[in-house]
Amino acid sequence: MKNLKGIISAVLVAVMALSLCACGGVKEISVKDFKSTIKDVMDCDKEDIYETDSAYYDYIDSYAYYMGEDSDKYEIRITEYEDEEAAQYNFDEIINQMDFIKKHDGIEGKYKTAKNYYVIDAEVEYDYDADTVKLYGGVYIAKNYIISVSTSTGKDKDKDVIDDVIKALGYSKPSRA
Repeated sequence: MKNLKGIISAVLVAVMALSLCACGGVKEISVKDFKSTIKDVMDCDKEDIYETDSAYYDYIDSYAYYMGEDSDKYEIRITEYEDEEAAQYNFDEIINQMDFIKKHDGIEGKYKTAKNYYVIDAEVEYDYDADTVKLYGGVYIAKNYIISVSTSTGKDKDKDVIDDVIKALGYSKPSRA
């Protein structure tokens, strides 16, 4: 009987672990909830968050973003795609672009790629314009949404703000380099 309880407990723990892994760690968020979260965390007005339901591409339903007063400081964006396939395709393109930069131009710092997010704290060098950016943040996919949250100043106070946004959204934040 004792062995049976042990086996059942082990199976239940395994099932719970698998179900947690299957969730992937990136929760879905609507554009409305995204805007509300950004408004609260960034202490900004509703008008400071640009939103449109029409886009240049027919596979994008809507997007919203916040850049603050200084466009180099923060880029916080959500894009709603017409379906999960379009979102996954574009997320994969982002990952491929980062892989290309790692291979050909260079990334010095920490980064992590997972099934449904990419987080980074690194200097990213672009060969084509000899520019180096101190990129900190993440890109996340949840169903038909891609959420990106970043700063390129390299300043700890700006990284702290990005951490606050990522935490409020409930996502994994980058490890500091």
